[in-house]
Amino acid sequence: MFTHAVATAAQFTHPYLGLRRAAQGVSAVVAGFVVVNEEGWIVTSAHLVDEIAAREADIAAAVEVGADPAAVAHTEVWAIPGFAQTRPRVTQAYVNRAADIAIARLEPYEPTAAAYAVPLLRDTAAEPIEQGESVCRLGFPFHGIAAGFDEARGEFEVPSGNFPVPRFALDGIVSRFNRRTAPDGTVAVFIETSTPGLRGQSGGPLLDREGRICGIQSHTSHLDLGFDAAYTAPDGSQVVERQFLNVGAASHVDEVRALLDVNGVAYTLG
Repeated sequence: MFTHAVATAAQFTHPYLGLRRAAQGVSAVVAGFVVVNEEGWIVTSAHLVDEIAAREADIAAAVEVGADPAAVAHTEVWAIPGFAQTRPRVTQAYVNRAADIAIARLEPYEPTAAAYAVPLLRDTAAEPIEQGESVCRLGFPFHGIAAGFDEARGEFEVPSGNFPVPRFALDGIVSRFNRRTAPDGTVAVFIETSTPGLRGQSGGPLLDREGRICGIQSHTSHLDLGFDAAYTAPDGSQVVERQFLNVGAASHVDEVRALLDVNGVAYTLG
């Protein structure tokens, strides 16, 4: 059902690798992003961009107090095919935190160097997204990257074969539309799906069967089913376990389009 959609989306869905060094050691975060046009503009989750900003602030604070910035080092890799020598960086970014989406520009960006296809954002005025519709989520879960830090060179190290990482597709249906109100009163629409979003799929696309973008994966919600499992433990104590349904939540494509429009970023409807 989603063979064509996934093959198409693989040309504009790419992995992000965030490496952090702290007192506890080096940790790695994998997420996704979508390249939306040939100028190097991307769409991803706002919480990913906020995390990058937080790590950069940590480094700046270390420098200000005279500490070793390597002790709180941070780097990010926006892994686009064809950029083995030239690593693109974020030069501009705009966020809508209520909808948990961000757009950013990567530079340098050379579309001829990448396996690239222009993504189509679903034109919901012509074809609304409907409850019960089949959708597919694409991202990069299930990857434990054991990165390190080379003290002599002052650089992160990622073992060969760990990155880039393969994509993982997960289908489901549109279960409902959830409107969330932010503290400032801003209302954002999310698409809830019958299957959960997985760690590593944040920032990746929610696709319809034609491979058009219906949303951007944001988070997973845990809905209380309202009935619990009770049993007696071996020690004789009574245990009650709450039961939950894990559902995915994607920022609606209309929220994505609004953020692109207000910042004058080009995209293609389909």
